Amino acid sequence: MKQYLLFLAILSFGIVYPHGIITKQNFPDTLQNQIDRKLSDEEVERRGLDILAAEVIERIDEIDLRKMARSAIFETSYGFRWKMINLHTGNIIIVKVNKDFKLISARNSKKSKVMTP
Repeated sequence: MKQYLLFLAILSFGIVYPHGIITKQNFPDTLQNQIDRKLSDEEVERRGLDILAAEVIERIDEIDLRKMARSAIFETSYGFRWKMINLHTGNIIIVKVNKDFKLISARNSKKSKVMTP
């Protein structure tokens, strides 16, 4: 009986162990695609994203640029996103655009739409 259990344990280990290696090797690739990548200041300037972001913000009537601060721009799977914070009230607006800088959505921190395209 002990030999049978030892054989079963070795056989099950051989089946499970290679599957764990394959899963671990593929996991970082899928994880990397889902995480937003923060762009450096140099990359933002080189690509001209500051100017494009300002143009998108100017088209949203609810945002007063004199009272707003912009966070870093993040590159996502669908395009780009950043946050705008009103320095007087503390309200946060999350702006999402596609790769061509067409507005996808602008939402406040309560997930309600500020402006739709």
